[in-house]
This record gives sequence, structure tokens and C-alpha cells, in this order.
Amino acid sequence: MRGISKYAIVGIIIAVVAIAGVGAWYYTTYTATPKKLTIYFFDPAPGNPWWDLVPHGIEMAIKDVQSQKGVTIEYKRFDATTLDQQISQLQNAISLRPNVAIVGPISDAVQDILKQLRQAGTIVILVDRDVPDQTARDLYLGTNNRYAAKFVAENFLKSLQERGVNPPYNVIIFKGLPGIPTSYLRYQGFMDALKPLVDQGKVKILAEVEVDPDNFQECYSKAQTIVASYGAQATVWFATNNLQAMAIVKALQDAGYKPGQDKYVCGFDAQPSDWLNMIKQGVVSMSVTQTPHLMGYWGVWAGYAIWSKQVNLPPKAYVNTPIYSVLPCNATVVANKIDYLTVGYNELSTLLNQLTPSNPGIQAPSYYAEPC
Repeated sequence: MRGISKYAIVGIIIAVVAIAGVGAWYYTTYTATPKKLTIYFFDPAPGNPWWDLVPHGIEMAIKDVQSQKGVTIEYKRFDATTLDQQISQLQNAISLRPNVAIVGPISDAVQDILKQLRQAGTIVILVDRDVPDQTARDLYLGTNNRYAAKFVAENFLKSLQERGVNPPYNVIIFKGLPGIPTSYLRYQGFMDALKPLVDQGKVKILAEVEVDPDNFQECYSKAQTIVASYGAQATVWFATNNLQAMAIVKALQDAGYKPGQDKYVCGFDAQPSDWLNMIKQGVVSMSVTQTPHLMGYWGVWAGYAIWSKQVNLPPKAYVNTPIYSVLPCNATVVANKIDYLTVGYNELSTLLNQLTPSNPGIQAPSYYAEPC
């Protein structure tokens, strides 16, 4: 190299090596540093045994994501017992701008605020309860209540015939109050299973009872009235939640009947423990359990996947989480395993990657067999 001394060449080499070293230091220091992911959870029913499983799943997933993906997660939980309180919390979140908000909406009234939160750049994932405008969120994870109610009603009637309790059936349905979406969807699911049998003359619906599903005393008072009027005739009883079913069982027992032997009750959910004990004892013939723990667990993993651009979801995406029949023979398994179900990210990713604009939703399969 004419005009350049060997000492200059050595100097150039040293400079290049030094620059490369600085570049390597910069890459190691900055690009390899774990990124920070901020997740907020908005709990609509703190202290409720069902809802307490959701944050348990969230916290477990946070540990797993951090250990498996090297991401630092900042987590905050916001408990609300009123609609106004949740609205205020969500409004504050718009300015705080978490990366991910996992929300259990108290009512549809939070829909517009969810949309504002999403427009501000937060990934919005709803659990258990969806809102009518599905563009207000990125993903819904929860039970398809209509599907679940049809599922348990069909299995319940099938199990009765296997026990030798054959149609025709005289049926009572406790269906909650107008305006409660979950109760109405479950009622619709019961009717989806019963309507063909009504048309065939195998089922006669004696009464449909509107009652506050979260007020046990009101449910029990209504159940007493219905038992007095129809107790001798009605064989099969459906309830859209566990409090209604527990009230039915008590009213039947107080009237001298033997639920599980001469009257048969089908409910919904598998929490709390006293309700689960009724199923174990056989006074409740069947229920269906949702998987709230998995909703929380998958909520974190889905938020991470969207944030890290590992999935690209279509508009109005949803995954209906698994459901399981609950009977006396598997109630212990439900309490010990299904209530704390954790199905890993690979399975969730498989479901999410099947979603398309023309098919934005999917029903998750059952992941564990029931020993019955």
C-alpha cells in the first residue's frame, strides 16, 4: 500500500478492533438486556372464589414468561366492586399506557373506555366477559356460555337415561334476570338442548323462573314457591349458576324430596367448595366447570405474543376456553386439577395461529380426560 507506513496500518487495525469491541459491548449491554413488559389486570369481583382463580393464573404465567423468555414484567392489579370504580381505573390506565391490559368487564358500559385504551396503544384482552363491540379489544378469552350450557344439558339428560331415568321429563328452568348476558346465554344453551325434545314430546317445561342469580335468599324464596307449586310433578331442574342450584337443592330437601334420587338438578360452574361438595355427594347430578385459571394464564401469554409480534391476530379474535362436565365421580379431580389448569404457550399459539379474518374464533379442546 503505497504512501502508508506499516505503523499506520497497525494503527488502523487497532482502531477497527476497538470499534468492533465497542459495538459488541453496545449490543451486549443494550440489545441483550431483557425488555420490560407492563401488564395490568382489572378484577371485577375480588374475593369471589371463581374470579380469584384468574389472578392466580396470571401470576403463574408471569413467572413462566419471565423465566422462559427473559422478559421483565411489571404487574399491577386493580380491584373494583362497582362499575364507577372500574371506569375510573380504566380511565387512569389510558394515561399510564400499560403494554397489556387484562380486563374482566363489570358491564358493557366500559366498552367505550376499552376502545380508548386500545387506541392509546395498549393491548386489550378480555377474560370471561366480552363486549358487544369486539373492536374494543384485541382478544377475548373465555367461556362460550351458550355452548357450555348446551353441552352440560345434553350430557345431563344422557346420564339420566343411563341411570334408567327416562323421558318424558317435566322441567323447571331458573334462568336469572333479563339483561344479564351470561345468564341469558346459558338459558339459550339449555333451550338448544331441550327444544328438540320438547318438539318430540319428551320434555315439558313447567316453569321458567326469573331471579337474581347472585342473591341466594331470593333464589331460595323463589325455589320454595316453585317446589310448592310443581314439586310433585317436576323431575328435572336446570339452573344457570351455582347459587340458584344450591337454593333449589335446599328447597327440595326442606320439602322432603331427595335430590339425586327422586329429583335431578343440573347447575353451572364448580366453585365454591360447598357447591362442589353437593356434586360429590350426588345431590347435584351434574354441572359444568369453566377454566378461569387458564383464562388468566393464557391472558398473559397472549399479551406477550401480541406485544412481541409472534402472532398477528385478525379483528374480533376470540378463543373459547375449555369446559368439563362435573359429576360425583370426578369432582375431586376438578377441584385439584381443572381449577388450576395450565396449558402451555405452544397449545395456545397453535389455536391463535388458526384464526383468520373469516374465522376469527375457535373453541379450545379438552386437555385432560375425566376419570368417570
